Amino acid sequence: MKIVYLGRQSRRARPEPQLEGDVLELLANNWDDFGNKTTFMTTCRIGGQAVELGNVKLMVDGAATSETYLDRLREAGWDGVFPIPQSRYLSLPGEITLYEQLLDRLGPDAARAAAVKLRDASYLVHIEQDAEALDLIDSDAFRKSLQRERGEIKSYLDGWKLFAAQAMAVLDLGFRFRDVFDNISTLELKFSSRGILPHGVNVLIGPNGVGKSQVLHQIVRDWLDASDEEDSDCGFVEKPNLSQIVVVSYSPFERFPVDLLAHKLQDKEVYRYFGFRDRSVSKTRGKLGSINLTHQAPKRNAAGSLLDCLADDRRYRGLRSWAKKLETAERVLKTAFSFDYAAVNVGEVKGRASAFYTDTSLIDPLAIDLNDERYIPVSSDRIDELNIEKLRSHLNAADGVTFFLDGHPVELSSGQKLFSFIVINILGAIRRDSLILIDEPELFLHPTLEIQFVDMLKMILDRFNSKALLATHSLVTVREVPTDCVHVLARTKDGLSITAPPFQTFGGDMQRISSYVFGDSETSKPFERWIAEQLEAFGDADALIAALGNDINEELAVQIQGMEREGW
Repeated sequence: MKIVYLGRQSRRARPEPQLEGDVLELLANNWDDFGNKTTFMTTCRIGGQAVELGNVKLMVDGAATSETYLDRLREAGWDGVFPIPQSRYLSLPGEITLYEQLLDRLGPDAARAAAVKLRDASYLVHIEQDAEALDLIDSDAFRKSLQRERGEIKSYLDGWKLFAAQAMAVLDLGFRFRDVFDNISTLELKFSSRGILPHGVNVLIGPNGVGKSQVLHQIVRDWLDASDEEDSDCGFVEKPNLSQIVVVSYSPFERFPVDLLAHKLQDKEVYRYFGFRDRSVSKTRGKLGSINLTHQAPKRNAAGSLLDCLADDRRYRGLRSWAKKLETAERVLKTAFSFDYAAVNVGEVKGRASAFYTDTSLIDPLAIDLNDERYIPVSSDRIDELNIEKLRSHLNAADGVTFFLDGHPVELSSGQKLFSFIVINILGAIRRDSLILIDEPELFLHPTLEIQFVDMLKMILDRFNSKALLATHSLVTVREVPTDCVHVLARTKDGLSITAPPFQTFGGDMQRISSYVFGDSETSKPFERWIAEQLEAFGDADALIAALGNDINEELAVQIQGMEREGW
């Protein structure tokens, strides 16, 4: 495979590579990389097919702008074919999937040859222990430009493992945070499995006022902080091998950042937020719009995320290990309700529905027209046929995602709607090695949907080598994770305590979990006070049980007799 730089500028519509055969071409651009301009978009062809690989960052020792350096070499006679002659340089892909695709499509030898030509920092440092690379990674340019974005950090930490045939995993994470007592506490997240029990989900649980959501907010704040203050009291104990953080929070009181407009990050998917808040469009040029609470935000997010699933399935369909996002969404959502198609609204019924397709020969129906509105089904059997650009340009996102059964829209409960929002949004946003933060998922889900939600989450996390941290009060959720993944927060006279239950919570007894987490055994329940009053009125347990007649069950009878013995 040839790797080449020909000085061609990147454009909105990506050009075909100029050379024939298997080729990866770096395209020039004028992005400001905050001091060192190192970013190159790419265009690629493998086996006669266009392959979308994303961007590559290329740092040349002593050159503030890599593009200018390469242009001068070409003016001096270089043909643009890598390796770059007589130069000290390093590169990193914007996403680790670049080398995954090369490995899958070309095989290990050709992918390794590409890494050598590009002088991939992860490969040279961790596998070759290349002396020149080890010298260059200590430079400010490497640290401030090639390690500025989270995707490149992930590529550096784990890219070499692709070539070493080692499994990549999000490891245990330590996070220092300022707790409700204004002290520094440390949360030890356990994501590395120590047995066969699933460790993809960790849970923060405890009474109100212990700061569960506060921890999630501080994780996001640290993730988005681009500063290099390594001596900070708070933050990740070690640089996390994550590619992005996705926040799901449908509490009306949360205050997570809704976007990256206030942060100087090129990778706009390094952080994604899904909730009831959204940013309005500012009427004053150069000013950010206000952030408002709106019920339209989840609908808009879900419609856009469904098309993101479609785009990812098309982009990565050549990977044998690809998780197939649309297929996963359909399978998960059908556990909650029945439907034939998930569809998006593309506006008024006009023109031919075939305009939203590149191939309509085997598709029926092309569209569902309802009340003068046109809906285009977006499903796993239409990945290659749908015209994604056309769908995006005509998308009526405010209408959300509509599910159809036998040609009619499915009426969903509020819980089912929220479940569909969460599933589609997480799938649309997630990429390998993500951390999903979810704040109180049980707010709008009944217990059955809670169980399906956790099951869905485990499935998605496993397919994308990702992890999740939930702040919750849900005992149903705690019962689905091992005890070392359960972090019980409690106020004590000595400050905040973070403990794991001293018994196995996975598949455990919910009453036992409740007693440990919330001190339930020490709290008088309303029904117990009622029994105590009735025992006093009737004189003894036998009289009260007789008075209850057919209204008593075995558990209540045992409770009444036990309370009499204990002298309530």
